Amino acid sequence: MTITDRAPTLDTIDIHTIAKYQADGYPWAEWDLLRETAPCFWYERDDIAPFWAITRHADVKAIGADARRFINGGGRLRLKSLDIDARYAAGHRTKAELYGWDPEEPEDMVFFDAPKHTDFRLLTARHFTPARCRSMEAELNASARTLTAAFRRRLEAGETVDLVHDYAVALPLMTIGSMLGLDPDDWADIHRWTDALFDIDSMRFAEPGEDRRAMRKRLHAEFHRYVDELIETKRRHPADDLATVVVKAEVGGTGLTDQQLHGYLKLLIAAGNETTRNALSRGVLTFVDNQDQVDRLCDDPETFVVPAVDEVVRWTTPVIQFARTATEDVQLHGQTIRAGQHVGLWYGAANRDPRVFDRPYDFDICRRPNEHLGFGHGTHFCLGANLAKWELRAALAALAETDILARLEPAAEPVWLTDLHVGAYAEAPVRFRD
Repeated sequence: MTITDRAPTLDTIDIHTIAKYQADGYPWAEWDLLRETAPCFWYERDDIAPFWAITRHADVKAIGADARRFINGGGRLRLKSLDIDARYAAGHRTKAELYGWDPEEPEDMVFFDAPKHTDFRLLTARHFTPARCRSMEAELNASARTLTAAFRRRLEAGETVDLVHDYAVALPLMTIGSMLGLDPDDWADIHRWTDALFDIDSMRFAEPGEDRRAMRKRLHAEFHRYVDELIETKRRHPADDLATVVVKAEVGGTGLTDQQLHGYLKLLIAAGNETTRNALSRGVLTFVDNQDQVDRLCDDPETFVVPAVDEVVRWTTPVIQFARTATEDVQLHGQTIRAGQHVGLWYGAANRDPRVFDRPYDFDICRRPNEHLGFGHGTHFCLGANLAKWELRAALAALAETDILARLEPAAEPVWLTDLHVGAYAEAPVRFRD
């Protein structure tokens, strides 16, 4: 596979500008250059706070596992441009003032380090174990078949269908919604609200007369009111669901504050549908571009669905990067990462490391082993990784029972979501070939 004809240099590489991702997708050539020639690179550009770019699989994995020397709670968890950093900080202060919250409290438990992170994580961890996901398998498979059949009917009728909003979002959204005990009538609203958590350009959810800022402000306020009402409902009427587990939970004998409950529930709602949706939508189009892999999957789904999920996650790597903060000086590849400096862990680069993956730029659902880092590694390994895998298995199995992947084609170029943390399509119109 030819990746690009460009020849980036260390002086000119750009791995952070949103417009570049929108135009070209992931910066594979730049990541390749860094990984091979400067695997620990001091990345300093005018419009983003500097950081060490880490691109090799072994280093991303090691730093992810080293929760003592590289922490989440160092003030920078996701790499963003200076203007977005400033906007997020201002928004956090405004929310604290508006709701009487602690301005020093992070957004959610992902910002915590041990032991606090562990204590919060354990509140719900048993609901995402392989055994729990296995118990949901029949329901997931039935839901995936129903959704896939409806998707196919629209395509067969000659419609152009949005792969993201009209298909990929449905299964993960209904699954986490059901687990949390949310009313199915609320799921469409939840989809709008979780999209608004990202710095989206799309005006898809705008009301008449709204500009982008007004739309986002309204959506954030609606989501806040919804979670407020959810917390109050579960306090008054506890049920056998995950939202009640969180609302009734205690850490060290003390219940979570309203601020912590908002952070926890919003994290479950958003992360519970975003990652799977992004892997599935981009994964489907990857299959479309690799019809030999479609044939393999459809000929023997029982054998290939499970490894296909891991290859889809490796290939798409929905989470682009996380940042960590060094707590002490660390030597890496002849460089000194100073205490207090930030590192950026670039998962897409790690998932194309030829030291780990043979033919890394081939999409191969036979790949075994597949030690991708698409769900992170270490203490902060994705809480919902098992659920995401089971959802993706159900979706791919349902697709393999049909002719969708063999007949599908893009109806237009996909539109990238404008976010440096999550690699996703905001829209991906598709249709059946004539």
